[in-house]
Amino acid sequence: MANVDLYTPVQFLPKVGEKRAKQLEKLGICRVYDLLTFFPRRYEDWSECVPLNQLTDGAEHSFIATVVNPPRVSRFRGRTTIFASLSDGTGTIRAVWFNQPYLENKIVAGEEYFFHGKIARDGFHFQVVNPIFDQRQKGDGDLSPILPVYPLTSGLKQGHIRAIIGVALDRVLPLLSEVLPSFFRKEQKLCAITYAYEKIHRPNSMEELEIARKYLVFEELFLLRAALSVYKKEQKDLRASVPITTNAEGMAAFTDIVKALPFTLTEDQGNVTKEILQDIARPYPMNRLVQGDVGSGKTVVAFLSMVACAIAGSQSVFMAPTAVLAAQHYATFKKFLGEREDIGIDLILGSTPAKEKNEIRKRLLSGQTKILVGTHAVLSEKNEFSRLALMVTDEQHRFGVKQRAAQEERSDHGIHTLVMSATPIPRTLGLVLFGDMDVSVIHSMPKGRIPIKTFRTGPEEDGRVIATIRQQVEKGHQAYIVCPMIDELDESAYEDEEGSLAKQMKEDLESAVKYYEDLSSGALADMRVGLLHGKMKPKEKDEVMKKFCDREIDVLVSTTVIEVGVDNPNATLMIIRNTERFGLSTLHQLRGRIGRGNLPSACILETDKYEGVAKERIDMMCETTDGFKLAEKDMLLRGTGDFFGTKQHGIPQLKMANLYRDADCLKVIEEAIKKMFEQDPDLAGTEGRIMMEAFRNHFGEEWQKPSL
Repeated sequence: MANVDLYTPVQFLPKVGEKRAKQLEKLGICRVYDLLTFFPRRYEDWSECVPLNQLTDGAEHSFIATVVNPPRVSRFRGRTTIFASLSDGTGTIRAVWFNQPYLENKIVAGEEYFFHGKIARDGFHFQVVNPIFDQRQKGDGDLSPILPVYPLTSGLKQGHIRAIIGVALDRVLPLLSEVLPSFFRKEQKLCAITYAYEKIHRPNSMEELEIARKYLVFEELFLLRAALSVYKKEQKDLRASVPITTNAEGMAAFTDIVKALPFTLTEDQGNVTKEILQDIARPYPMNRLVQGDVGSGKTVVAFLSMVACAIAGSQSVFMAPTAVLAAQHYATFKKFLGEREDIGIDLILGSTPAKEKNEIRKRLLSGQTKILVGTHAVLSEKNEFSRLALMVTDEQHRFGVKQRAAQEERSDHGIHTLVMSATPIPRTLGLVLFGDMDVSVIHSMPKGRIPIKTFRTGPEEDGRVIATIRQQVEKGHQAYIVCPMIDELDESAYEDEEGSLAKQMKEDLESAVKYYEDLSSGALADMRVGLLHGKMKPKEKDEVMKKFCDREIDVLVSTTVIEVGVDNPNATLMIIRNTERFGLSTLHQLRGRIGRGNLPSACILETDKYEGVAKERIDMMCETTDGFKLAEKDMLLRGTGDFFGTKQHGIPQLKMANLYRDADCLKVIEEAIKKMFEQDPDLAGTEGRIMMEAFRNHFGEEWQKPSL
């Protein structure tokens, strides 16, 4: 077909009809450009396969073998193990997959597959644990021996994706313009853009693949940093804000509130508060991220920022990710304010009765309410403010970013923005993800916090774990038991072919529910055991979390919905089951739900897969509670494709770059962007216009109103 360009909807390509287009849309593929940037997750190098009789103990090998008999599946206490015997005529090997029940119907007896994994000798026989595998599709024989492997969704196979991307490449590669500045490509010895996109999808050798990957890493990081620089400049030029300043009397009142706090601010808390007060005194909007590990005291800094606004006669809103946490923050702020009545504070939730909401809205409009606390309900169009100046967001990535932008649109001035995050973000990642923000870090922890002790156990120690739970509950404390659930983790880690993702989600939920039922009617039948998971209605979840905070539940069996949600100083024990299923950052966030007070706390990591990457993660968790060290290790182990574990934070996913591995690239990119803007401040030249068009391609609608 003629007239195909980067913006052409994929349904108009050959081999893609309306049905296939809907399947591709589930993968985020709508335009031809989306196909070009839908990069393989890995590659299979069929050219380096070895016969089974030449396998080496302890080495990683690729081999082609036939499944001899139907796979055998073993299920025990919610854990699934799949066994298969493989042969290629020269020898045999046993393959084992742990906790991947969705693979059961993918391994067919009599079929030949490509396998790759680490080989281990088990007595007189070889074994490969959790190998990756694939079956050549019809027509694959004409392809390069290096095959790309893409993420899938129900109804799509590798052959479909490869064919569709091949069609797109043939038609639009000649239309691609060089995006990166010519001086930069020359300095870094980068290939042409057409070569990069051709070879990332159709490499003939690993050398070609690495050349293409190098270009695409630089392109991705360059575009993101340049776009953030442009956006930050535009925002400062766009709107004036309400400067928040106070006279001597106001500063005295502020100092009194600080002194009345039931603790002394840490040095970091004091410094960050000072930075924020300086920011909000300027005539353009503050856009600051406050980073601090779990329990470092970010909320106090936010409180003092809102108090400063209130004393100056302006209003603030504080958004929390859950209703229970919002209510907890509201109670804390009220406690900090003591008997002061000159700073009105209200709590508004989705469940707040209509009559009460109307009363709150009257106080907002009159200016009587200076601080409004809540969930996304604070952004309702029905909430009209007298003089809104500051918006504080706790864990911004839990909200739809367009909600906040809508609030700013309704205001006649720019609103100061303060974002708090307990997700530890290494400097290199923060430089990219928050390039449009000023960043403050609270390193020190408040006095009195006792470090959480972390241990590893296996399934054979279930009895000791139950005994530990009993011991803590008998002391009057509470415990969490966390079960993995795929839809609350990184779904991209699983290929959803023939409905396997939906099946795994269902099995995960059933496993969590069954474990709760087994405990509540068995080993912990004499205790108050609660259940919490993401499939429950919001009201049900809030009720369970409130009961746990009110100590009406002794042991809470939960999925990762508790990662950000409740602050219960009485919870001193956490058991995380199937630890190998979690990333380091998620494990650290989960662990942060305990140790919130001055009681000794412990986290137990249960796993029957203590090897490879899982072993490295578990060892790191046992060695340190430093979230920044863990985050850097997490980036090294699994990259930063979706660092926060959610696609709702508004920050573009990194598809090719790894900010741990590619940290050095950022240094030269920063210098190049500085040079580019010196030569063409408004990006009005030829290369500048091409880059602005690349922003549009790369970020889509988000570039019109970036949420970067």
